[in-house]
Amino acid sequence: MDTSSKALVFTLAIVCLNMMSCEVFERKTSHERIVISAFGETLSIDRLSTRIPDAMSIEDSTLMAERIIEGWIREHVLLAEVEKNISEFNHDFEADVTAYRNALLVSHFESRYVASRLDGKVEENEIETFHNDHAELFLLQEHVVRALYIQLPGEETQLDSVRTWLEASDSLSIPKLEQWCIEHGAHFALDFDYWWFLSDLLDQIPMQIYRVEDQLRQRKVIEFTDDNKRYLLRILEHQFKDLPSPIGIARERIVDLILQERRRTLLEDLRDDLVKEAWAQGEIIRDSIPT
Repeated sequence: MDTSSKALVFTLAIVCLNMMSCEVFERKTSHERIVISAFGETLSIDRLSTRIPDAMSIEDSTLMAERIIEGWIREHVLLAEVEKNISEFNHDFEADVTAYRNALLVSHFESRYVASRLDGKVEENEIETFHNDHAELFLLQEHVVRALYIQLPGEETQLDSVRTWLEASDSLSIPKLEQWCIEHGAHFALDFDYWWFLSDLLDQIPMQIYRVEDQLRQRKVIEFTDDNKRYLLRILEHQFKDLPSPIGIARERIVDLILQERRRTLLEDLRDDLVKEAWAQGEIIRDSIPT
């Protein structure tokens, strides 16, 4: 239903229902059809129709139109009462309203300004530099590891190739290992770029931890069974808690911080340029402060 059709439907429906003792009437021009008027404010049929989804049936559209009109009436009755009693409010009320309006306008303008100018691409060298320069921001709360693991039925014994591929853990062996796991119905995690928090990894594989630092330094394939399942684990790299996190873990946060800094710089430069321009054009006049 297009806007003109909805407007006609609403006009007829509201005239017929007349639920609130208001009628559609002409105002100012023959093209502006007013649904309701209160305290000098009006709601036109065109503005009303834009708030109704096109896919609605006539019956549903009419009901929604009535709800919108009722809400509009309540809002404007309340606003009128507020205006009558505004003198009873805190004397700073108008200043608060002005300050809020100004802040809203500035925020909206700045958001659009930044959106049209901010370079959202962050290069890898920028990420590395930021990570190195601000390592104190990325201290780990727990141990992390870059690791691969496979879980398979305990009766599986022909694992020589699997162990060899896990030991290699390179771009040639990983695809072979993935294919083997798929063919043998094994559960696996073989992304060698992924960093696990140790607690998350232990949720997946029930490895016993007794000398955590020594175990995390282990680079050979760790193999054990638990509950009739066999596990093979290969730790590729580790970082202990209280040390700076690997870039792989901190990357998303680093990118966000870099973009925040770019945004701050854009806005500071904008404000500086606008102030300089205002001074140059004589829009700012300042007298000395009496001493």
